[in-house]
Amino acid sequence: MDGFEPIRLAAKRLHEALVADGANALDPSSLVDAAIRHYDLELVWLPPGDPALKNARALFDEQSGTVCCEAAGDVGARALLAAHEIGHVAVHAGSSTCTARDIDPSRSTEAAPVGLQRVEDYGARERRELQANVFAREFLLPRALAAQLHRADRLTAAATAVRTGLPLALVRQQLFDALLLPSAAPETRSIIAYNPRPDPSQDRAAAHRGSPFQLQAGPGTGKTRTLIKRVVSLLKEGIDPAAILILTFSNRAAGELAERLALAAPEAAPRIWIGTFHAFGLDLVRRHHDRLGLSPNPTLFDRSDAIEVLEEILPTLPLIHYRNLWDPAMVLRDVVAAISRAKDEVTDPVRYRALADAMLAAAGDEDERRPAEKCLEIAHIYDLYEHAIRERGAVDFGDLIMRPALLLKNDAELRLAVQLRHRHVLVDEYQDVNRASALLLKAVAGDGKRLWVVGDARQSIYRFRGASSANMVRFNSDYPGAAADQLGLNYRSTKQIVDTFVAIAPRMGASTGMLPLALEADRGLGPVMPEIRRYDTLDDEIEGIAASVRELEAAGVVLRDQAVLCRSNSRLNEIAAGLEARGIPVLHLGSLFERDEVRDLLALLSLAVDPFGDALVRVAAAPRYGANLQDIHLATRHLRAAGRPALVGLTSLASIAGLSPAGTAAFSRLAEDLDGLKSSASAWDFLSIYLLDRTDLAREMGDALSVTQRMRAVAVWQFLNFVREQSPTGSGLPIQRTLDRVRQLVLLAEERDLRQVPAAALHIDAVRLMTIHGSKGLEFEAVHVPGLTAPSFPANNRGQRCPPPTGMIDGADAISVTEEAKRAHANEEECLFFVALSRARTHLRLHLARKQPNGKNRSESSFFGWLPAGLAQEIAKPGTLPLPAGSPRPAPITVSRAADWSLTDSRLMSYEKCPRRYLLSSR
Repeated sequence: MDGFEPIRLAAKRLHEALVADGANALDPSSLVDAAIRHYDLELVWLPPGDPALKNARALFDEQSGTVCCEAAGDVGARALLAAHEIGHVAVHAGSSTCTARDIDPSRSTEAAPVGLQRVEDYGARERRELQANVFAREFLLPRALAAQLHRADRLTAAATAVRTGLPLALVRQQLFDALLLPSAAPETRSIIAYNPRPDPSQDRAAAHRGSPFQLQAGPGTGKTRTLIKRVVSLLKEGIDPAAILILTFSNRAAGELAERLALAAPEAAPRIWIGTFHAFGLDLVRRHHDRLGLSPNPTLFDRSDAIEVLEEILPTLPLIHYRNLWDPAMVLRDVVAAISRAKDEVTDPVRYRALADAMLAAAGDEDERRPAEKCLEIAHIYDLYEHAIRERGAVDFGDLIMRPALLLKNDAELRLAVQLRHRHVLVDEYQDVNRASALLLKAVAGDGKRLWVVGDARQSIYRFRGASSANMVRFNSDYPGAAADQLGLNYRSTKQIVDTFVAIAPRMGASTGMLPLALEADRGLGPVMPEIRRYDTLDDEIEGIAASVRELEAAGVVLRDQAVLCRSNSRLNEIAAGLEARGIPVLHLGSLFERDEVRDLLALLSLAVDPFGDALVRVAAAPRYGANLQDIHLATRHLRAAGRPALVGLTSLASIAGLSPAGTAAFSRLAEDLDGLKSSASAWDFLSIYLLDRTDLAREMGDALSVTQRMRAVAVWQFLNFVREQSPTGSGLPIQRTLDRVRQLVLLAEERDLRQVPAAALHIDAVRLMTIHGSKGLEFEAVHVPGLTAPSFPANNRGQRCPPPTGMIDGADAISVTEEAKRAHANEEECLFFVALSRARTHLRLHLARKQPNGKNRSESSFFGWLPAGLAQEIAKPGTLPLPAGSPRPAPITVSRAADWSLTDSRLMSYEKCPRRYLLSSR
């Protein structure tokens, strides 16, 4: 269930109870006054800046039962302030003090995977304030009421805002949540409940004191539970919550920790600093910006912003090795990855150039000079890139770790102050530490006597960002006198599955230097063994997976408790299309910007800033308008001849000579839909007006019944959530900047975070499809792992397009950089296999096809040789589920580079190879 759903439910029930007692459902002031009486509180309005507000906009004093709010803004704005504090009263324990930054009731519950939201929203305090915001908007305008006004009363978002007096942004967000996200449903799970027994090793780890401590926690052993126990034990000893720092690496893990700590220690949790390493780095940058030569709130660049900067730099550089006129995207990706990798290794431009110079000086022949020259080119670009972002007063994600780490390392006084503030440091997922994170942690933890880390070297799967399982092994040398222990009970899987991944552990490179993995399955012996299912072709493999899914469903394993975990996104898309074609619903977004419904919205945005009208090719051919290609050709020729922007010239299209009656109607309707919309609007405002005020498209998507249709609505919600965040770089109109950002994300293949299904949609009864990377930390009753052939899994090492200079990677001097990269790649592939096996609770099915598409035989994955005889059952003739008779073979959307998208494909919106402008192909 979505973690915010209980908050919404509590707010909705309060709204309904107060309305039943006479409050006006559409009057925010009436609702607030009724809630104040309901909780027996006093509401006091104070002038802005009043000392009683304590530099806040609103506060709740639990002892006196008083809510104090700033008397500013209109009636709706004031009601929101009070409703935010009422949310704290209803949901949280203790008093609250809320600043302007805390109060934004229109904010989405899902952080956009770009910009500041990507790093700053996962502390306990931030989570608490977001919960109060969600309560406030659901209390004042429940989603069901917003949807009813839109559906039954035919009120637009703008009309609803006028009727209620609430901010338009809040109304829009509630409508998008109500219409595009599925309604919450009761949990229907196939997992059989059991009473887990306590693991003494958890209590032993939580109670450790006096020396650095590393807990090795295998899959399903309750590492988060142990970490929470550790925190609770510190609080019971009287440790100040503000002295506790908890660091992790993923937003999902940080959010889960914040929620679970709020339940375990509701009063202390808001004062404990919980978040990702990047969020902590951002906090240090803001606190000590003056020492870094930055503003108090510097602009944050992500990789797409880096592309914007590099596009300006690269054409001016005398490059030889990193010049590719046919595929500039390849150059940009490689260069950005090389700079990011350098920052992971705490290597600034000066050190990078010094290493490259030394590498060239030591080169003895052409084979050694060439990589050194490539490193020197990167050094030159790196230096100019750093100068460019400094001119903009910005930092990038690598800076959020590297710059605070170097600052603390070199400033003893500041380092001591930070250590005194964070007396107890706990780190989750320690295997994901890279060199920069390790240096920052060392500066904060000092001698490590109060440092407590938990991780699993065998689940180290983020090599691409510098993470290495070797960090677990180096813990003893980094923190002399450290103690180590491991958890011994697996609570997730049956004995047969635990035995399977425990058996492969000794073969893994990541196991070197670690305690031998010894796990007991608390659930005991399960009903089935892991299975190996072989097929002839890749199509047969999809048929077999479909049959396997239906078999398990018939045995009582509901679809939402089954997952297909793939090594690559491309195969994931093929399997998703194959399952859907056989009537099996899937929970899978794929590449967001390549989905038809999102392309349609991108085309609409392109039309808003298009000086030539090319975007009409897709927009006017949409089902709502239905113009044919001949009419569209006449329209685009007319707009070009008139020399007017497309958005301005739409009103004249219906009068073009030679249009068919259907074309006249189509362009008249399009002009009416877009009348008054401005190209200067933000992408979110433009699309919100179009979807909620001018058309019924959002309502129609919300009325869809099938899972496939609902996933289209979810994809649109995800895209709208993305476009709310404006890029800090670029110039020109906001919509154009949004389109540029999309292009940059695709060029860098950095849109993967947008493939994650929003939490509010995870309860849909459909098979979950994801990469193994995306499955880390999750569990499923049944797991299907396809593609277990060479060279699919383990995947071939593609090498490094921009190898780092010799000496940059810690520990790579004894062997060549290339050999170290090969070893690290092999280790990660092994860890991915280990992670895939350990996601399953009861059913684990491994699939492979014997033949390639050209008919040649495929070799099975080398990992099968790691499974001892008797641990997995070979299924002689696995069942298959062919397509229904007469059904066309599904054609999945393929993941393509933006510069290669076809201009002739009838459904693709394409990018020009020159920057910053879209071309739309014909349908």
